[in-house]
Amino acid sequence: MNIGLYISPAHSVPPDEKNILAPWQLVKDLANGLVARKHAVVLFAARGSDTDAVLVHGNIQPAVLKRQKYIDSDSYRPFVVSQELLLFREVIAAAKAGTIDCIHVHQPVERLYPGLAALPPKFPVIITFHDPIQPERFPALEKVFALGNIHMVSLSKSQQQGVPFPFADVVPNGVDTTIYKPDSGGMGTRGSKGKDRRPLLITGRIVQQKGFAEAIAIAKRAKIRLLMVGQEYEKRKIPREYFQEEVRPHIDGKTVIWESIVKQDHLIGHYQTARALLFPIQWEEPFGLTMIEAMACGTPVIAYDRGSVSEIVRDGMTGFIIQNTSDKSISNTSIQKKGIDGFIEAIQRIDEIDRSFCVRHVAEHFTLERMIDRYEALYGEIVNSQ
Repeated sequence: MNIGLYISPAHSVPPDEKNILAPWQLVKDLANGLVARKHAVVLFAARGSDTDAVLVHGNIQPAVLKRQKYIDSDSYRPFVVSQELLLFREVIAAAKAGTIDCIHVHQPVERLYPGLAALPPKFPVIITFHDPIQPERFPALEKVFALGNIHMVSLSKSQQQGVPFPFADVVPNGVDTTIYKPDSGGMGTRGSKGKDRRPLLITGRIVQQKGFAEAIAIAKRAKIRLLMVGQEYEKRKIPREYFQEEVRPHIDGKTVIWESIVKQDHLIGHYQTARALLFPIQWEEPFGLTMIEAMACGTPVIAYDRGSVSEIVRDGMTGFIIQNTSDKSISNTSIQKKGIDGFIEAIQRIDEIDRSFCVRHVAEHFTLERMIDRYEALYGEIVNSQ
């Protein structure tokens, strides 16, 4: 097949920054994997992107390179949208010329509506949603879906809940298990030698939704060191205030340690040596890539039962799922206590988890190869049905 992949030129592929930008990394892995399977792949992305596919950039640099010229996100966003629409012109040209059989979009799609409407009427468009699909998006998405050639993909079943549009498939993200794997020193079947020295870990964007303040409270209650790996958002008011008021005052370099630059090799080492990954999310997480990264390295996950968590973590087998205190239902998980008390109980029971089973669980359900398999099959189904 001749497959087109499109992602916003806000960043390069893969992202050349300290920030966590999972969609750009996943698009790189998907493009390279499809090329390895002998598909003709065109990647529509910012100039300077590194890919095995044919790169079409329209001479558009990563928008982030000009970020400093803008005072805040409200003034920066229109510039990014303008660059996205300019790049999408290249998609339209390729579709009309017949050099690609379909286009797979990996970004919030509503702002691409003028470009989508300019495509040939039956040209297949596959859209993967990497973020929550909130009700306020429905009117704009209704316009997009009404074009008649749109095929929506979610990362989890939970991401589809309440969304009044049909989905073509659920395709979970995948992780490269040749990179994310246990350390070469091996691991015990349950727990690990020297476990008392192992810290708890939380990683991701330092925003309220990810539960960093909750992780700090959990670690302090458990009297275990917490390692936080994630970046501060200095230019966004709400995340900046959250970090300054609820996170930074607790960072002392001893009991709460912060590593601000997220480098893959360091992060893998942290996963491998962590006692558990804390995932006390405060929102309906669409997927949660850090959960499968941790488990691929043999580290169990302790998470609130929100969003996709129950689709990714096997309670009592690859970690523990905790009910939030606001949940009035009776818990049917391994941990009966709720909220922070539930996290404390889970930490006390973490040696019940077979770390090697965490690795096998990811190998069976969440590898890059499985992700590419699903997309490859979906492209063929959609293109052949036209």
